[in-house]
Amino acid sequence: MQLHVNSLVSEDSKLLEEQLSGRQLYGESLEYDQIKEWYEQEEAGYFDLVENYYGLTDTEFQYDYAYQALNHFHALGALLRRRFNYCVALGCAAGYDVAPLAPVVDRFLAIEPSEKWWRTEIGGKPARYVKPSVLGDIDLEEKAADLVISFGVLHHIPNVSHVVAEIARILRPNGLFAVREPISWMGDWRRPRPGLTANERGLPIQWFDDLAREKGFRIIRRRVCMLTPMTIIMKKFGVSRPFASMPITVLDWLLSELLRWNVHYRRDRFTRKIAPGSAFWLLERRSSNDNKL
Repeated sequence: MQLHVNSLVSEDSKLLEEQLSGRQLYGESLEYDQIKEWYEQEEAGYFDLVENYYGLTDTEFQYDYAYQALNHFHALGALLRRRFNYCVALGCAAGYDVAPLAPVVDRFLAIEPSEKWWRTEIGGKPARYVKPSVLGDIDLEEKAADLVISFGVLHHIPNVSHVVAEIARILRPNGLFAVREPISWMGDWRRPRPGLTANERGLPIQWFDDLAREKGFRIIRRRVCMLTPMTIIMKKFGVSRPFASMPITVLDWLLSELLRWNVHYRRDRFTRKIAPGSAFWLLERRSSNDNKL
């Protein structure tokens, strides 16, 4: 896969430093034409990585999903205790990440840019696939959904705050939004990074906490996970899919919580990398009356 030097990086040194440190989010200040360029670069980015860099698909575009235990332990297990009419899944590829919810979901809307992943059902339940808009607008009426899932998607989007506002708009009061995202810069995005798409970067924890509250969500739970050194060690011992294992997932969570104090967005020193690399949020849409408080 061809790698390119990032052409969207701000030339404003002060803004750039704010973004690299995680006080602001890279991508949030882009104009429409720049957002469109970002969109085009990322549109098939994940599929290209899975197929060409990691080599995980077959001729039917199937792949070996590696986060079943991680998702269940931190998010899906709690959701399986409820019933949902309409689940919106952002960037869910073939739907393997949300398929475990099929027993409690009546229908899915999958917002997925790569048509190679599109299906008519997820886990045996009806699914409608649509492409995301350039700006991230969601073609649904207000309060149309009662669940939104986004696992590892928002960090590929430039204007995250607009997309989160759209999710708040389409969710019913007390509807749930489950999120998993990397929480570090994922390396210097001004330079090519093998194994990553051109523009992806993690979401700073405090930045996303503040954004969620601003857009009308209550944080039910936030957990850190995916301890970077542990992932590396497991793979060296031949465990290629550590987060498909529940015992490893639980151990990872315990160690991640112990090292929560060492979370830094800009991980440009070895010591800063001994920390959890991702976080799960479970958010609840507040009612209009709550928003007036």
